[in-house]
Order: sequence, then C-alpha cells, then structure tokens
Amino acid sequence: MSDYHIYTDHDLLLLIRQDDARAFTEIYHRYWKRMFTLALHRLNSRQAAEDIVQDVFSGLWQRRHESEITTLGAYLAVATRYAAFRQLAEMKSTTDTDTLPETIQASADDTTAARFLLQSMQEELRQLPEKCRLVFDYSRNKGWSNREISQQLQISEKAVEKHITKALQRLRIQLKHYLHSLF
Repeated sequence: MSDYHIYTDHDLLLLIRQDDARAFTEIYHRYWKRMFTLALHRLNSRQAAEDIVQDVFSGLWQRRHESEITTLGAYLAVATRYAAFRQLAEMKSTTDTDTLPETIQASADDTTAARFLLQSMQEELRQLPEKCRLVFDYSRNKGWSNREISQQLQISEKAVEKHITKALQRLRIQLKHYLHSLF
C-alpha cells in the first residue's frame, strides 16, 4: 500500500484518471476542510456547506477522465465557490437573503478569494526546484536585489533572473484559470 500523502496533487490527479480510489480519498482528505470552510463562509449553513463540498468532490470523481485540471486547489476552490453561488441563488428565490449589505458580502468574498489565491500560489511555489524557490523567496518576499541574491547563493545575476522568470511563468500559467474566474 502506498503512502498517498507524499504524492503531489498532479500525481494524485493522474492516479484518479486511472480510477485509483485511494488517490481520490487522499485528495478528499487533503482539501475537504478548506472547501467546507469556503462554502460555510458563503452559505452560513453547515448542512448546505457539506452538501456543496460533497457535490464538488462527487463531480471531480465523475469527470475524472475528461477533466484537464492543472491546479487542483484552485480548481476545487472555484468549483466550490460557484456551487455556493448557485445555492445562494436558489435560496434567494425562496427566502430573503438581502439581510446583509452587498458591500459586506463583496468584502468577505474578496478576502476569501485572496486567501485561496495565496494558498494556491504557495502550493505552486513549493513545487518549484529548491534553488528557483529560494531565489524567488529572496526576491519577492525579502526584497533582495538580484546582486544580493547572486552573492548569497554564489550564482550569476543572469541565473537569478532566469530563476525569477521561471517562477513567474509557472505561477502565471498554473494560476491563470483561477485568476480568470475571479474577474
């Protein structure tokens, strides 16, 4: 029996495309709580949030052969978000959900979206090669110049630029689906 918790999301997606139920179970355990929190935040109903998350994961399994998911966390967050929106629209038609001002709802939505975007970015950065990840961290998080990074890591400034470019390209490619859905 394999230790599925050591697999990357990409590896787990490949396995569920091959009908590996244990890989799906690992994805479920890895992301259930985050998706539940997202749905609960939007719906304010534990039962509705549980139903939404169950539907999202059920859909992931049912469409495992057709889906072309590149960033699992972002995909699940967007799917959960849209399912919650649909649920709210259904609830609005039967009850009065205009009790909160729209500005408060929009602010909460923006905060949640920003948090999931940050989590997705961090997930993508963790998958970069170590030196590339380190260069990106020094550059973007610590604000070091390319010269300082090259001296610290004993690599050329050109190599520093290449590592930063590689990290930015990967983030841009992997997160474009998620960013597109936000706007």
